[in-house]
Amino acid sequence: MSLLWSLKHFDAYRKPMDDFRVKTLSGGLVTLIATIVIGLLIVLETRQFLSTAVLEHLFVDSTTSDERVHIEFDITFNKLPCNFITVDVMDVSSEAQENINDDIYRLRLDADGRNVSESAQKIEINQNKTIGEPTELVQEVKCGSCYGAAADGICCNTCEDVKNAYAVKGWQVNIEEVEQCKNDKWVKEFNEHKNEGCRVYGTVKVAKVAGNFHLAPGDPHQAMRSHVHDLHNLDPVKFDASHTVNHISFGKSFPGKNYPLDGKVNTENRGGIMYQYYVKVVPTRYDYLDGRVDQSHQFSVTTHKKDLGFRQAGLPGFFLQYEFSPLMVQYEEFRQSLASFLVSLCAIVGGVFAMAQLVDITIYHTSRYMKSRIAGGKLT
Repeated sequence: MSLLWSLKHFDAYRKPMDDFRVKTLSGGLVTLIATIVIGLLIVLETRQFLSTAVLEHLFVDSTTSDERVHIEFDITFNKLPCNFITVDVMDVSSEAQENINDDIYRLRLDADGRNVSESAQKIEINQNKTIGEPTELVQEVKCGSCYGAAADGICCNTCEDVKNAYAVKGWQVNIEEVEQCKNDKWVKEFNEHKNEGCRVYGTVKVAKVAGNFHLAPGDPHQAMRSHVHDLHNLDPVKFDASHTVNHISFGKSFPGKNYPLDGKVNTENRGGIMYQYYVKVVPTRYDYLDGRVDQSHQFSVTTHKKDLGFRQAGLPGFFLQYEFSPLMVQYEEFRQSLASFLVSLCAIVGGVFAMAQLVDITIYHTSRYMKSRIAGGKLT
């Protein structure tokens, strides 16, 4: 027992007798406010403890360029028929990328945006699967006109003859106004479907190198190490590539991922516009709290429109030019430990009560001083 009684000498919290304790109205008010503040802070600290924070890190991307990047897209063309749309993926040197895994579909739409066909048509990348080679029907014409592109006496009895004559002169022929070309398959297809739209959607997996991904009309092919589209002498102004970007993403989805092009509407209500999107793709890694890791990408975009109505070089359509950043962003989920949470609670309780005691002492001594001054003034 003597040992237990000796512990009293180590008491750092000595208690005054009840007869020497003074309870004041200001002290009760300060205590009530301090208790409310402590309760609110404990609730906020508990919410933070139960929530998951995300830490952000930035470092040099060390992943291999052999990695395939998953691109998912969904684009609706308001006035560009499906029969003329092709999908191409090129690298930075304008060469068609090889070994591309794709799963792309197109769906015909009427002028009001409703589905014309019951099922979507699957198409392939980097090759034209829209219209076969035109089979020209020779007109019963004794000597067809070359429309000023050849000397008198030279006949142009077929559409191909007219095209060749214009090519020699370096002129641009409008085959819609040429009698010999009225049965040209491209002209017939264009007139038959010109009031239609098209929804193109799907996924592609491309190499992790700079390049471009575009949807445009015409027969694509390589010519002198350049990628070109043959519009079969149809005026580019005839093709209206106005569109709505329903969705475009690079890589997997992860919490908080932003899609800057989703819902983007580009409508000029006229043809011959080249819609260009310059995209900076940033490799992204997301580390979950349970140890799972997602490799993905996010991007920023700059838009540009080019009017081809003044014989400028280009092609009407949707062009997405992408470039990969050498830096990688890492997001890491983080949750406060239980020990840290308990320390925070102790700090809240102790800190608030210490400050409340300081405020209470200040109010108490100030009021006593004021009372003594007032009492001293009355005595004199």
